[in-house]
Amino acid sequence: MKKELIKISEFQRRRWGDNGTPLCSQAIRMQLRNGILPGEQIGKLWYIDWTAFTKADSNDLVSMVLKGAA
Repeated sequence: MKKELIKISEFQRRRWGDNGTPLCSQAIRMQLRNGILPGEQIGKLWYIDWTAFTKADSNDLVSMVLKGAA
């Protein structure tokens, strides 16, 4: 599986959209440190593994409930 590492700002945009209310950067970094989000630190910057995140977030039942289909 190939990694697609993206910056926290890009993660916020992809996950919550342009008009959404994302978690702050500090909260996302804490989730990365605690292993809640897949990613890694390169130098001083943190990156989210978008490929792993989308695979882990692909629970069909959860997606249906969130969309209001269930």
